[in-house]
Amino acid sequence: MANLLYGINFDVLYLIIVIASMVTMFSTELMAVVPIATKFKSDKTRINVLSYIVPVWEVVGTFFVLWLVDMENIIPTLMPSISYALFPLFAVFIFFLVVRNSFIIYAEFVWHENQYFDERKLYVVYTVATFIMGIMALSILAAISSGYGVHLYGFGTESAIPYSSSYTNFGAFYSNLGVIGFIIGALILANGIGMVFYRLTDIKTMMGRFLPLILVAIGLAIFMPSYYSITAKDYTLNSALIVIPIVLALIIPILYAFKQTNNIASYKPFIILVTIIALVFIELREYPYVFGNANIVPYIPNVTTDSSMRYVAFLISLFGGLWLVLMMIYYGYVSNHRIAGLIPKHPEEKKSAAPKQ
Repeated sequence: MANLLYGINFDVLYLIIVIASMVTMFSTELMAVVPIATKFKSDKTRINVLSYIVPVWEVVGTFFVLWLVDMENIIPTLMPSISYALFPLFAVFIFFLVVRNSFIIYAEFVWHENQYFDERKLYVVYTVATFIMGIMALSILAAISSGYGVHLYGFGTESAIPYSSSYTNFGAFYSNLGVIGFIIGALILANGIGMVFYRLTDIKTMMGRFLPLILVAIGLAIFMPSYYSITAKDYTLNSALIVIPIVLALIIPILYAFKQTNNIASYKPFIILVTIIALVFIELREYPYVFGNANIVPYIPNVTTDSSMRYVAFLISLFGGLWLVLMMIYYGYVSNHRIAGLIPKHPEEKKSAAPKQ
């Protein structure tokens, strides 16, 4: 049974990497919610957080589009059922995606020299919208992983029933402790890793060095058992893979706690790559099944399609997706070096940063 992992289709593996990359890049925004909401006027927040977020938010949306295109291309027979079953989650996510986009634009461009707008209040709306998006994204991932309360129709043994009949009982879904632990644990993990990613703690103090490790350990202690509980059914074939993301998640705050490796730990390309790899193994742990507790459990190899157009679209998505991931890693490199002062500021940045007379 475990050999199924070695026979995984490359396009399915690519979809898994796309999902991991999308979650990673969005999580960098989710990590910024607490510092922006609580310490907006702090120079460290403005330099370390906003200088990264402001250029990156637009590209994060591109990952959402890439994910939807690849889902439709690789598992088209399953997508209509998923869309109907999880429509409320997608609808709320998209609504607040529009709110998030609008208010960060207002905060960065409209408010300048305008007495009717307040930058801080606009960013508060952005952080609230991003946080709700995070809850919806984690709910979607938990639903796809667990299948609690999910009823899927329109394919497989239920193909006689229209896919529009698919739905989710959200009372059953959100009353499951594993689902709640999945969401809360992920948020705590994001907050802990975010302290390292944005270098928000005072590394000269003991608490500043070890607080990220404490939060990551608490997050893992909640998230991993919860994830294991909602997926640990007869369908799960690769349980041993759960160890790899645990080790990778702990490496970042452990390195951050020591002076000799502090800069390596907070090196943005390093964190992005480690997070993508960890999420890939979390996903592979559940392969080849999804919605483990739904009325029917989709077997991924049975819902993928085989057509010439599929491979043309896949190749376009493959090269475009790889280019997107590489450019985001490079952006992490540039952002990291600008914060460290290793890359000089553009003349326009110097002008805007100069104190007003």
